[in-house]
Amino acid sequence: MSNTKKIYQELMSGGGFSLAENTTFSDSETRLYALSEEYGKGEYRVFFFKDMFEITIRNFTFNNDFFLECPNQESLVVEYYASVSGEELRPYHQLAPNSLRVHIGLKNGTYQAIYHKNVPIISTGITFMPSFYQQHLQSKFSGEYVDPSKSFQKISYGMDFPELVALFRQIQGFSSSSQMSEKLFYEGKALEVIALVMEKAKINQTRTQLYKISSPDEENLNDVVSYIENHYAFNIQMDHLCKIACMGTSKLKTVFKEVYGCSISDFIVKKRIGQAQHLIIGSDLTIAEVAKVVGYKRSDSFSSQFKKITGLLPREFKKMHDSL
Repeated sequence: MSNTKKIYQELMSGGGFSLAENTTFSDSETRLYALSEEYGKGEYRVFFFKDMFEITIRNFTFNNDFFLECPNQESLVVEYYASVSGEELRPYHQLAPNSLRVHIGLKNGTYQAIYHKNVPIISTGITFMPSFYQQHLQSKFSGEYVDPSKSFQKISYGMDFPELVALFRQIQGFSSSSQMSEKLFYEGKALEVIALVMEKAKINQTRTQLYKISSPDEENLNDVVSYIENHYAFNIQMDHLCKIACMGTSKLKTVFKEVYGCSISDFIVKKRIGQAQHLIIGSDLTIAEVAKVVGYKRSDSFSSQFKKITGLLPREFKKMHDSL
């Protein structure tokens, strides 16, 4: 059994999961774990492709706050959260619904996160191992190989990336009784993810070069985004963001839109509505209460913004989810 599979086996049992289906180990396989009633409800599906990458599809809810601690491996991780509430630690990042998470795993490190109770964790992700993004890709594209690690470093948490989100939704909805078709599908999607991330990083790099964005400015922009993700429900003042970014108002607005593809105000709205979706689904709050929690004083303004982003009014969104 590979080291990765051993880690999963230990994590699953420690987190209250047990193997739901008997499967025999092979180069490519899918394992389904069910969460015990003592811990919560739901399932965790993992597809292993040799020792090169694994795809995870999670849909479960914990009864109590759950602290996760596991050893880091050298890897590249990208994951889409449709629903979640929690935080990653060291470095700190808030886990938010309707957002992407990018993580570069290092040897001998420790990954820590807290997942909050009673909120569904619905996510799809891919973890690439060095044997895939270094050895396999390098042999496949020998003369034109570029290390994807550099591209992953340029992808920010929660960034607007609809093409990648759509791809993860395709993965989540895929089902097959044929191991061969499953293997071909997942291998193809893994390559698509790498291609999209590398192309997105290239586009972002072109933008930063066009507007002569320095490395310190890029780091300051990341600090601005982190601040927004942790304070989106409050009245965020532009002058405060300018201080964090060490930029004037005009420069910050221009650079932010070029790098993230939307204005600062639109970015804040998307964060608010994303959190509202998760609260409508995962809590007993009324629509009016949800509106206040995510930063809206008036319910009608909240409903208008919610429909603009999702295409549905909050009550329509709740009714649709309750019927599933």
